[in-house]
Amino acid sequence: MKITDRKVIIPFGLSVVLALGIGLLYVFDAPPFREERGTIKADAVCATLGDAKSAAVTLRKILPDASSYEFEDSTTDTRTRGLDDTYESSCFVDGNGSQLLSARVTMLEYGEPDAWVQDAVVPFESASALKPFSAGEKSVASNRVAAIYTRCTSHGGNQHLSVIVRLTREGSAGEVTQRQGLIDLAQETSAYAYKAARCDAAAKSTA
Repeated sequence: MKITDRKVIIPFGLSVVLALGIGLLYVFDAPPFREERGTIKADAVCATLGDAKSAAVTLRKILPDASSYEFEDSTTDTRTRGLDDTYESSCFVDGNGSQLLSARVTMLEYGEPDAWVQDAVVPFESASALKPFSAGEKSVASNRVAAIYTRCTSHGGNQHLSVIVRLTREGSAGEVTQRQGLIDLAQETSAYAYKAARCDAAAKSTA
């Protein structure tokens, strides 16, 4: 009778262990339950992000895993004449039905760059987490957002371009890689917008 009981108990114990193991694989999104990551091709990347190949490499590094990635590119206001004071563009990257990253450029003017940081950047990240980097007249970044305030026009109101790139869902790249990736995207986006907006002010870079 005892031998029979052991024969029953051992298979039951193995089935419990297997069930727990499968459950853990599912919870931690491990194979075979993890979906294959979608590809990010340069020809699908938003034109407003600048160099497509460079942007695609950076996005592969910092975006969270998704089975597919979708890009929505838009330029709603363009400068067609030297006296125009409006320019606005946006790029949104979605994955599995959720927004993963946004990059917006707006032409505006602030009396002080620090006021721009408070109004345009701090709503997305605490001031204490924002650290400066070298670009434009003012530039700050964290592992969730990178922003550049750069002069565009040399006449009239001396309009500036406000470039803000945000990682709306964090991946597994790590804080250092994410911050540098966002900075790279912000710089490329800024360079593209400067040309697209027909800016004529001499570039000025401060750390």
